[in-house]
Amino acid sequence: MRQRKSHGVLLAVILVMMLVLQACAGGGNEAASPSASEPAPSSPASSESSSEPSPEPSGQKLEPYEVSIVYFGTPQADDALVEEKLNEFFKEKINATVKLMPIASSDYKNRTELMMNTGEKMDLVFTASWLNFFGNVSKGAFLELDDLLEQYGQGIKERLNPLYLEAPRMKGKLYAIPTNKEITQGKAFTFRKDIVDKYQIPIETIKQTTDLEPWLDKIKKEEPDFIPYYVDGGSGNFGGGFMMYETRGNYRPIGPTLAKQPMFLLDYTSTSDMKVKSVLDPEIVAINVEEVEMFRDFYEKGYINSDAGTSTTLVGDLQKQGKIWVQSATWKPGADIEFKINANNEYDYVSQVVEEPIVTTDLAAGSMFSISRTSKDPDRAMMVLNYLHTDPYVVNLIVNGIEGKHYNKVGDNRIEPIADSGYGGSALFWVIGNQLINYLKPGQPDDLYESWERFNNEAKRFPLMGFVFDDSNVKNELTQMTAVVTEYKSIYTGAVKNPTKLLEERNGKLKAAGIEKVQAELQSQIDAWWAENRK
Repeated sequence: MRQRKSHGVLLAVILVMMLVLQACAGGGNEAASPSASEPAPSSPASSESSSEPSPEPSGQKLEPYEVSIVYFGTPQADDALVEEKLNEFFKEKINATVKLMPIASSDYKNRTELMMNTGEKMDLVFTASWLNFFGNVSKGAFLELDDLLEQYGQGIKERLNPLYLEAPRMKGKLYAIPTNKEITQGKAFTFRKDIVDKYQIPIETIKQTTDLEPWLDKIKKEEPDFIPYYVDGGSGNFGGGFMMYETRGNYRPIGPTLAKQPMFLLDYTSTSDMKVKSVLDPEIVAINVEEVEMFRDFYEKGYINSDAGTSTTLVGDLQKQGKIWVQSATWKPGADIEFKINANNEYDYVSQVVEEPIVTTDLAAGSMFSISRTSKDPDRAMMVLNYLHTDPYVVNLIVNGIEGKHYNKVGDNRIEPIADSGYGGSALFWVIGNQLINYLKPGQPDDLYESWERFNNEAKRFPLMGFVFDDSNVKNELTQMTAVVTEYKSIYTGAVKNPTKLLEERNGKLKAAGIEKVQAELQSQIDAWWAENRK
């Protein structure tokens, strides 16, 4: 009896050992085959993708998840086809699908802020300094990204200029990933080259708007189909694009911009102190008086369009129609070629840079993606964003569409877009991912992206790069000031009489609204930031 019992125990021990050995062998076989958390062999759809390792957690099987991408762009006929191709890629790589959610520029800010306020489920959301990014961070709309970037965004960190990641921070924490493109922009007058050549215009002598006057007069007399100098004041585009203090001295805007107009300025060359000037400062007032009188003079002479105070027509639309010979514009390497591509006409363009490119917080934060607080899987959202920064197949698919349907390859890194193909005509080339791995289009030089990288590496840094104004103590004052600026925005269009008197009225109302309190608060925060972060 005792002997049978010992035999039974021995048999049980042997069986347990056999099961353990079998499980180990089975585990080894499983590890040899790809799982949902490992890069699967490339499919035909992703044959051009990079060989980077997938960023998902090692050994963890991922459940299916749909990552929504809400972005600034006009919906296109073939969005669904591109989405389908993206899904083939992401299902294979990280067991995810994507939902493309383009929103037209005119609706974008209002639509997305409504989605944030109602708690709608979103994952990746295009944002920018000019889309109230910092205000939305303050409201808790976006997640902190430092840990997510470290865990799932190593490809982003390897490729993105570190200066970019200084801009979208509040209280030291990262809330967005900038698009990898030019890190800053200069400002320029951009001319149609055929007009420059025809009248032998010495554009190198044009340093500010006043220098245009003899040529505005020439164009008015010789080219009646042109608008000599276009202003769409109904859109708040005062002065046709940028203000005189930006082309005189070394001033740059700092702090809150109200109704598209900067209220506070800083000398970016200063190294000893960071003293803020407001639009009430005598030096700035003198510049503004000269400016509003200049625009009134231009208007009365017929250089500026008669509907300057109310027009909302975009200058780009008039450019496409061949009615614009000069306009104020941002500049970067390759900007003139982009002008031609965007204008979709036969003309060449040439620029005269009038403002040195400076890397500011606003410019470095001018095109970004955040992860919404309503995302159900922030990890997966960062994985998708990492691919958008590292994989040429993914970036070019979402920007340019499907090869053979929306474009044809004409070189290793060059394409010829197919006209009226249903995709590829939106602004995605500056909105999404890493634009330094985009295909080149006709007219773009072979070394375009190398020149962008040099431009980024050599760009001058604004002393307060990374500073963000906290307006929580002056919200009421800023609300009142915004109403004042909006009321008087037409003084910069030339369309109103007695602009100097109106400027004086505006400044008086700004003072009554509390501009000096806001300036003191801004100066206090700058002083504290400068003491802690001075480079």
